[in-house]
Amino acid sequence: MSSLSLPKSARLSRRSEFADVREKGRSWHGRLMVLGCLASGTKSPARFGVVTSRRTGGAVERTKLRRRLREIFRVHRPSLADGLMMVAVPRRAAVVAPFQALRDEWLALAGRARAFK
Repeated sequence: MSSLSLPKSARLSRRSEFADVREKGRSWHGRLMVLGCLASGTKSPARFGVVTSRRTGGAVERTKLRRRLREIFRVHRPSLADGLMMVAVPRRAAVVAPFQALRDEWLALAGRARAFK
């Protein structure tokens, strides 16, 4: 089961990492989310973080969104460029969107960001 989980090392966790992506990186906007990307210049595998504010919904909805977006990242992580830091900021519409729609938009935004190898 552990091979199916996203390791902690694949997640952005420090405030400074999120700030770097926001200030130094570029962002791409969609109907369901905003995806920010920054090439860190390292050879480490891609890393990912999700920012959900209370405006997005209640605690249960926010947690569900974070889990869904992390799963999308986990599945596609091997095909992402090394050294990439990504931050997803879901919009309110993402709460009621089906998983397939979230995945399609994430892939479209990541493609526009040229995040794939």
